[in-house]
Amino acid sequence: MVKKIRHLIAVLIIVGGIVLVCYPSFASFINQQFANREIADYKNEMKDSSEEELEKTMQLAYEYNATLPGGYPADPFTGDNIANLKGTKFETFWMVQAEAMLGYVEVPSISVYLPIYYGTSEKVLDEGVGLLANTSLPVGGNGTHAVLSAHTGMASKKLFTDLNLVKEGDIFFIHVLNQNFAYQVDQIKVVLPENTDDLYIEEGKDYVTLLTCTPFGINDHRLLVRGERIDYDFSKNDTIAVTPKVVVDNYLWAYVTGITVVLILFIGFWKKKRSGRNKKTE
Repeated sequence: MVKKIRHLIAVLIIVGGIVLVCYPSFASFINQQFANREIADYKNEMKDSSEEELEKTMQLAYEYNATLPGGYPADPFTGDNIANLKGTKFETFWMVQAEAMLGYVEVPSISVYLPIYYGTSEKVLDEGVGLLANTSLPVGGNGTHAVLSAHTGMASKKLFTDLNLVKEGDIFFIHVLNQNFAYQVDQIKVVLPENTDDLYIEEGKDYVTLLTCTPFGINDHRLLVRGERIDYDFSKNDTIAVTPKVVVDNYLWAYVTGITVVLILFIGFWKKKRSGRNKKTE
């Protein structure tokens, strides 16, 4: 009876360990499927919108960005980050309403494919990437600087966990309305949260900065990965179709590895138990 209890405890420990190891990958996989669905719905909505409607929205976005040079970007992880637009022509503009989905971002080098929302509220940062208020809407143009922020090290979501693996020269993509924008990483910095000098707009420059906490588990600094707009032929490089498959494949490999480990441990335990029984019969 005592041996059976020991065997049961051993099995439970093994199973529990496997669950702990596999949970982050499994949870990330499920949450990535939700993100993929959000992006697919957004793309369909843009396809159903008229050219006139999209052009009007884009023009408003340009006008909004033109009002920002005096704006002061704040740290996204110190509370809700929403611009005060009361009394302005943008008060009812949907793109600058709290938690509105603006588009989506792709970082192929680290298999990131996530929706972009306005603001950096707790809800936004729990679901995807947030645009810092008082930074440019990510619609391109000289004299703009959009800052996109997401968490690192969440147990159930990958988000910007691998942003530290991005290198200078890597290319990432922003998709807003029916427009696609490509940015090449030209600067990577680690700064204190209160140091926002590298988030300001520079005259004549078209920047997007990807921002997250660092180092993992401590999060007392900010990692800034800045990209500058480049020309890119999207007709020959369909990144939109490739990235979701890469993301899914990475998680499937994690599942296969986890299941293989479980089978090896189970077979080893079963053989050991069977060997013990054979010795008893001898």
